[in-house]
Amino acid sequence: MKSVVACLIALLVTTPAFAQTQGSSETGHGRTFWSGLALGAVGVTMSVLGVTVYRVEDSSTGNAPPSTYQACVAQKVDPIYATNSCEALKGKNLPLLWSGVAVGALGGVLMIQGSRTSAEVTAHGFRLSHTIRF
Repeated sequence: MKSVVACLIALLVTTPAFAQTQGSSETGHGRTFWSGLALGAVGVTMSVLGVTVYRVEDSSTGNAPPSTYQACVAQKVDPIYATNSCEALKGKNLPLLWSGVAVGALGGVLMIQGSRTSAEVTAHGFRLSHTIRF
């Protein structure tokens, strides 16, 4: 988790500097667009890692009771159950998952802010509008 936060900080610091070196007026995207794109990619990556690679042992997946993973591991002492594969019973890493969702949403907001697109939440829904200048 600490390495993910360090990478996120590095992206936040270096992306605006990288975007300044490119011709942002040519594409119509500001610095916040490219920072938002990087944050969106990091957020999606964090969420995927939270439900795949970095699963936790203190809870169980799906509709299983919370202690199912621990019970599976405890059964491995018995030779009959020694070959149990308990990895599929690990639960999602919810802090990493929801942090990734929040970072991805922040990236989306920055992308909208840095482009010629605006977003508006109305009583009837959500509206995106894009300005074309010529």
